[in-house]
Amino acid sequence: MDQPQGERSRASTIFNLVMMLVGGVALYFMLRHHGWSEFRAMLAKVGWWFAVVLGLELGSLCMDGAALHAFMRPEARMISYWRVLAANMSGRAINVLTPGGALGEPTKLMLLSTHAPKARALSSLLLFNLSIAYISVLMMLIGIPITLLTLDVPHGVKVMVGIGLAVLVPAMVALAVVIHRGAVRTIVDLLERLHVIKPERAKTWREKLVDVDRHIRELHTHRSAGTWKGILWVIGSKLVSWSSTITLMAAVGVDVTPTLVIGVLSVGLLIGWISQIVPMGLGVQDGGNYALFGILGATGPQGLLVAMLQRARSVSVAILGLGVFVVLQIINRLSQARIQKKLRDLRAQQAEVPT
Repeated sequence: MDQPQGERSRASTIFNLVMMLVGGVALYFMLRHHGWSEFRAMLAKVGWWFAVVLGLELGSLCMDGAALHAFMRPEARMISYWRVLAANMSGRAINVLTPGGALGEPTKLMLLSTHAPKARALSSLLLFNLSIAYISVLMMLIGIPITLLTLDVPHGVKVMVGIGLAVLVPAMVALAVVIHRGAVRTIVDLLERLHVIKPERAKTWREKLVDVDRHIRELHTHRSAGTWKGILWVIGSKLVSWSSTITLMAAVGVDVTPTLVIGVLSVGLLIGWISQIVPMGLGVQDGGNYALFGILGATGPQGLLVAMLQRARSVSVAILGLGVFVVLQIINRLSQARIQKKLRDLRAQQAEVPT
């Protein structure tokens, strides 16, 4: 049975407050680990170029919001682009600051589902994240072999990359099969077989989420106009984000060559995925970039500096995202208060009408 509207609203508010607290605490410890003085010293090394880098990253975020809004068609008319952008930025901040980089997704879902059907918000988020994953894996499958064939890569790095691809490629193939079969239905069937949920509940969920599977399947076939537009926005966002990384490398004095760019955007991307096991890739991405840049013809210290500046960029975006999160909660509370006041006034008027 569905929860009453009041209970859903309270549950959403509590969840969002918890996420704000988690994000705030994570940000505090992140800044305590590095300190503002270290961030200011890093920014001084690149000067106004960091503003260009940050501007490109914000442009990428705006494109992500446009992609998510497009994926929500036709229900996109129920929620404005700006609210979708704010929800995505809020969830992105939580993702950046917490291990695994996925805790922000429920935050996005909660924020989107207050103004649009939850099933459509869920399927649009899945389409958005799957599109990013597909493009990223395609970049790795193209760039990693080129890097390994054109450079004298140490055996240990080859082994690490080979293991990563050996896990990643079958996983993506399995994911494609599951999407074609019905991703949500597959998960519900698994939960039922494991006796996590009862057969009656599983049947109800399958009926409610059938449109989610149909929408996600558009990534592979029978793409609607909204899905096509969303995919194009995701591609544009990735191109702008990659441009931000290239600009950052040039700003710290790295000799930007085609080989280095391909290596950073493929092997570096794989390192970035691995580093998500810890908040912002602390330690893992630093060491990986140090070794990678040395292999690609730059220097280890330059790679380390790029990793730290990427972290500074992420912290800046996370601070902005948490600020947007707070503002969005205030707007939601004021909106709910106005609605409640109108309902009370309406009840009062009805009570005054003589029977």
